Amino acid sequence: MIPTGLPYRRVSVLLVIMGLSALAMFIQLIRVQFGPYAPVFSTWIEAAEDTEVEIEPVRGLIYDRDGDLLATNVPMYYLEVEVFQLTQASRKQIAAVLARTLVLPYEDLANQLNTDWGSLGQYRIRLTREVDGGERWPITIDQVAADVLKSFLLDPEAPDLSGLKPVPAPKREYPASALAGHVLGFVNQEGKGFFGIEGFYDNWLGGKAITVERGYIPPEARIQPDTPTGVNLVLTLDLDIQQMTDDILEKAIEDTGSESGQIIVMDPRNGEILAMAILPSLDPNNYEPWLAELGLEAEDLETEEDELVINPAVGGQFEPGSTFKILTMAAAIDAGVIEPEDQFIDRGVIEVGGVKIRNWNGGAWGPQTMVGCIQHSLNVCLAYVASEKLGAGPFYDYLTAFGMGRVTGIDLSGEVSGQMRTPRHPEWTEADLGTNSFGQGISVTPVQLIAAVGAVANEGVMVQPHIVRAVVGPEGAYWPKPTTLGRPISAESARTITEMLVQSVEGEARYAHVNGYEIAGKTGTAQIPTESGYDDRWTIASFIGWGPVSDPRFVVLVRLDKPESSPWGSVVAAPVFRDVVERLVAMLEIPPDSVREQIAAGE
Repeated sequence: MIPTGLPYRRVSVLLVIMGLSALAMFIQLIRVQFGPYAPVFSTWIEAAEDTEVEIEPVRGLIYDRDGDLLATNVPMYYLEVEVFQLTQASRKQIAAVLARTLVLPYEDLANQLNTDWGSLGQYRIRLTREVDGGERWPITIDQVAADVLKSFLLDPEAPDLSGLKPVPAPKREYPASALAGHVLGFVNQEGKGFFGIEGFYDNWLGGKAITVERGYIPPEARIQPDTPTGVNLVLTLDLDIQQMTDDILEKAIEDTGSESGQIIVMDPRNGEILAMAILPSLDPNNYEPWLAELGLEAEDLETEEDELVINPAVGGQFEPGSTFKILTMAAAIDAGVIEPEDQFIDRGVIEVGGVKIRNWNGGAWGPQTMVGCIQHSLNVCLAYVASEKLGAGPFYDYLTAFGMGRVTGIDLSGEVSGQMRTPRHPEWTEADLGTNSFGQGISVTPVQLIAAVGAVANEGVMVQPHIVRAVVGPEGAYWPKPTTLGRPISAESARTITEMLVQSVEGEARYAHVNGYEIAGKTGTAQIPTESGYDDRWTIASFIGWGPVSDPRFVVLVRLDKPESSPWGSVVAAPVFRDVVERLVAMLEIPPDSVREQIAAGE
């Protein structure tokens, strides 16, 4: 019996509709395969099938020792265009909307959108803008602008932005702005880290990118392996101490008329850098002006990075002057060639290698002990100790043990080794022995000096200075252990030179004295070498000291370049040291000596 009635008619209609749909699909397939647009679709599919996409991991975060955020990632978007999705209307309206909302030249945008990219083999382009010098950089927008454009793409009543796609690309942001900027370094628009922590740990922070093939079939495009993420770093820096040293340094530069300056605070027991203040400052959020001052552009970073001194604490060499006398006297004490109470008659001049060496004031100081020599910072006495007591061989052996002439290995990019000529150097002369004894004719970096003096504070053990306290990755946290660089002098020698320098603070460096705490330290006033000799106008004034002497918790180095108010380290740098330490002992909760003695005695 043949079915009749309403159900049969419905089935017949459905079969007809299905047949017509299948016919339409067949005709469309023929059209796509052999029609006028066949070459376009074929090229598009081939491009999609052959396209490899590099997926960048999210860059790791950077924190200070207390968990305060120093470097993070914020949403940023590039503006990319799918060329084959553009229409005549969208070409005009994309240019108009972007020109109006981002204040960009309409003609430039229109030219980019109307270029025949397909004939050049490009099917997705990134819109760019022209910056100073004719260089072109990608156009970037923040989350708010991206949300506006996305709403336009979803609204049929909005301007036609067909083909435009905001593509997320996290931007590096530094919440503390210029605070510790030289230590952090920065990340460029391509996601590469330069200088400081960002440069030194670029591979760790950036993670490892993976490359995947972008399939044309949608489900295939969604199947991608997990991307390794960059590690997070916890630094030794204390943001509060960093802010304190920055504020004091800024005031000191203003008060003294100095050109620039640095303050470094290190724990001599483990080499942790608690603060590294440097002025003029660098804001890693806005590093382009810094590049412009150097006459460089962003693309120059790849070729010029090794030559730039972005962090003078590790990359800026200087002649240390009288702070270097700490090492000379420590070497002589340790070698057993002098004792603190040994006598020396200072006649105001000594000849070493045919060069006459005089004291800082040109005067003769008469009978002095070794304590008096260091207390009054007598060049003649130190030259005598190096040339007639120690001799060239032992003197330079000790300096080498203190790390002179080689990098400390601190985990900041751009560190240099300083310059030290030894008797094996073809240009060395005996006169170098005399001048090197009081920090002239030899160059060091601030971090080299603080590491060497830190050994004296740490009972003769020199610990490598470092910035990273912990590395936190997907597999857990790793806490690097302090690295010992050697023992240049014995613990007994370290205690002896420390006691000598305590008396120095009570005399020549009295402006560095901190009430309630026994402090050891030494001033420095160094001439600045030029191609035609030493500049008579300017000096580098410095002070380095540590405390409390009975249990050292900090070493502080202050350096002021070209101070106008006074050339002497005892006048301009020593008071800055005192200001830092008075606040530092409170921030580190270090009781005064009398209180600690009472606690130790059980009272």
